[in-house]
Amino acid sequence: MQSRAEKRTKASKRIGSSIRKDAIHPADYNRYKLPYACEDCSHFKSENESCTLGMPTEQHLRRNQKRSYELSGKVALCRLQEID
Repeated sequence: MQSRAEKRTKASKRIGSSIRKDAIHPADYNRYKLPYACEDCSHFKSENESCTLGMPTEQHLRRNQKRSYELSGKVALCRLQEID
């Protein structure tokens, strides 16, 4: 018979999102032009959709941010974003 510790080590790990997403109130989302996408940042290179700081951009691109907001009311804000 297996002990609890052995069962825990054999259990599969829960897969979840590794990027923290922040909730935005719908009134604020509709009223203000919030800079939440890579395309709003001065570090974004539109030629190849990359970040000059080397950060991953896939989750922060406007098309993905809009989809995320429509599904959950949350967006993944970049903590290094610089606005021109």
